[in-house]
Amino acid sequence: MQLTFIMPMYWILDVSGEEEYNEVEVWAVSEEGERVIIKDEFYPEFFIRSGNFEEDVKIIRTLKGVKDVEVVERTFRGRPVKLIRVTTANVRLEDVADEVRKKCNHILDVFQDDVRFSNQYVFKKNIIPSSWTLLDTEKAGYLNGYNLLKLNRLCSIEFEKTVFPELRVLAFDAFFYSLKGSPDPEHSPIISISVMTSENGLMNFSGDEKTLIKSFLDFVKKFDPDVIVGFNSNRKIIPFLVERSRKLGLTFNIGRLDGEPRGSVYGHQSIRGRLNIDLYDLVEESPEIKLETLEEFSQFMNLPIKYDTIEEYELAELWSKDKTRVIEYLGQRVKGIFEIYKLVDEYIFSLSQLTCMPSDYVMAASTGFRVENYLSKLAVERGEVIPSRKEVVHISYPGGIVRSPTPGLHKNIVVLDFRSMYPSLMIKYNISFDTIDPEGPISIPNSTIRFSEREGFLPHALKRLLEERKRIRERLNMLPRDSPERIVLDARQKAVKVISNAIYGYTGWAGARWYTREIAEVTAALGRETILKAMGKAEELKLKIVYGDTDSIFIKEDDRIKELVNWIEDVLGLEVKVDKVYRTVLFTEAKKKYAGLKDDGFIEIVGLEAIRGDWSEVAKIAQREVVEAILKMGVDEGVRVARKHIDNLLNQRVPLKQLIIWKQITKSIEEYEATAPHVEVAKKLIEEGWRIKPGDKVGYIIVKGAGRLYTRVKPYFKVESDEIDWNYYIEKQVLPVCLRILEVFGIKESDLKPSKDLTAFFQ
Repeated sequence: MQLTFIMPMYWILDVSGEEEYNEVEVWAVSEEGERVIIKDEFYPEFFIRSGNFEEDVKIIRTLKGVKDVEVVERTFRGRPVKLIRVTTANVRLEDVADEVRKKCNHILDVFQDDVRFSNQYVFKKNIIPSSWTLLDTEKAGYLNGYNLLKLNRLCSIEFEKTVFPELRVLAFDAFFYSLKGSPDPEHSPIISISVMTSENGLMNFSGDEKTLIKSFLDFVKKFDPDVIVGFNSNRKIIPFLVERSRKLGLTFNIGRLDGEPRGSVYGHQSIRGRLNIDLYDLVEESPEIKLETLEEFSQFMNLPIKYDTIEEYELAELWSKDKTRVIEYLGQRVKGIFEIYKLVDEYIFSLSQLTCMPSDYVMAASTGFRVENYLSKLAVERGEVIPSRKEVVHISYPGGIVRSPTPGLHKNIVVLDFRSMYPSLMIKYNISFDTIDPEGPISIPNSTIRFSEREGFLPHALKRLLEERKRIRERLNMLPRDSPERIVLDARQKAVKVISNAIYGYTGWAGARWYTREIAEVTAALGRETILKAMGKAEELKLKIVYGDTDSIFIKEDDRIKELVNWIEDVLGLEVKVDKVYRTVLFTEAKKKYAGLKDDGFIEIVGLEAIRGDWSEVAKIAQREVVEAILKMGVDEGVRVARKHIDNLLNQRVPLKQLIIWKQITKSIEEYEATAPHVEVAKKLIEEGWRIKPGDKVGYIIVKGAGRLYTRVKPYFKVESDEIDWNYYIEKQVLPVCLRILEVFGIKESDLKPSKDLTAFFQ
């Protein structure tokens, strides 16, 4: 009788490694839900292009840390090359590469010595984070209570198994006590930590500082989360908790094995055996979220969570008066973090799987690094060496075409999205760093750059992505709308689209390993030509274009739009879709500045916002309300709202909190040469014993007086109502931001001011 051995399947949670020990640590979840550690031996490698292979190989063999040396054939930017492959053991790869550069006299180039140890492992062994994988393992004991397995061999990646395992998730946030300036772990105690899990609900740790830290650490150990999720946790919360714990003689160990969180690539804090996801990373890549607060992010995600917001500068004073309110607000924040994570987890894991980056790293990495990781994995598969990262001088090139808007209010505007055209254009014209050929048969309209017919690396990468998206769509059509698999596949489709649309821009990024300005330049030119053709066809169909911007066209809603879309797809061979529909849209005369009201009531503001650091909250509120009034009720209502805000300032009915202007200190105070209001305030505070360092924000209010602005500023908490220069907030804050919108309709400054002379009013 023949026995069939069923290979166990694991979902890869995290991959890390100790280069000096040639050991990779893979954390995984089995199909049965067991958390395991899989250890594997791995020897990294780098490649050398030499002018004298025989002599250099002899020298390299004698160097410490070299395990193996071999002459191999590879391709570099598509061209066949002979290289020396150097495999290392028990040392840092870069140290060996540096020694090679010193000792060998014929080195022409070095490749892949700057590719991280764990990345090399993922690329070569094909162990993909956030993927189900069949693994042949054997038991090797226990480590800290977890099953320790030794990897014998990888069998296959199970792409057909799409639904992620049920992970244990812990959302958390913390508040710190600081009366003078931003919290500092040297002096500012931790006053409260709150957590939320699906199993335990909301919990709070307060009281004696040492006790609350220990209680939090005990809870983390007992609950044993796979994912720890926070908001601004990488840059602020976790580093503070680590430093403050040290100050108290404690070790802030929230990992599955011993050790504190440690700083890693992309500003990420690595927690051993757990994913550390910072939702602030999602905010940074969402241009729609202007203020980058948890409150605004929750609103953007349509979460019905109400926040009793307390500003950081209010925490210490309020903690002394009303601890319950502070703890309630912290709980609201943690609930928001937990609920947002549940909405985005499938997208995060899909992006991780696609780019071969652990989920927490892919969140912290910029789009350029995500694209690069995807391309690097593909390069290793194809025998293409990964170029070293080099400093290059960025040379600008013409971007997309922008058609000036028709100023004013427009009803029922459809936005056609052309973003997916760039991958199609690169495939159509075989545009890649390895196909540029002065004698090539493929020519580009209005360009001297030509390309060969041999399929390029980038078109190949893009075809894979587009084929994957097509497969996903086919499967989506076969699934019920509410099925878990459909939710995951839809998130993966979004991740595929994000990476495929970003490849063109990546080639023009000066930090890219495969930086090739010509590719970005040619693709942008083709995009401009395509948009112009589409606009020409729209006008031929008598459609009314109100605006065109790089990769989108704004058109008055009309049944003939379907005809335009069909023509673009059939004649130009490009994908285009209706991205959004505005019930009302407002354009100023300037390009890239507009505001639109969507059918769901959401207002999108682009380029008009008073979001710079020298705008007060009252100015931001006034502008937003004016825009909302115009879009929903018309220009007259916008004028009425603007006058209301001016009247509130005239009659001093605006809370002091809304008058504060916040500005960040970007360097040490001594380095500032010019005198600016926030710097002047910071100097005064430092003289009084406040701790102010680069990265801190200083809040001030403009007060009455003569002279330059920086002589008329005071810290917000030292200002009385009768000191405030209310006229400044009318003339230099609210009026300018409202007029930026209302001038389009012929409204002048005099139309907004009351008849009484403002100067006389304040004398």
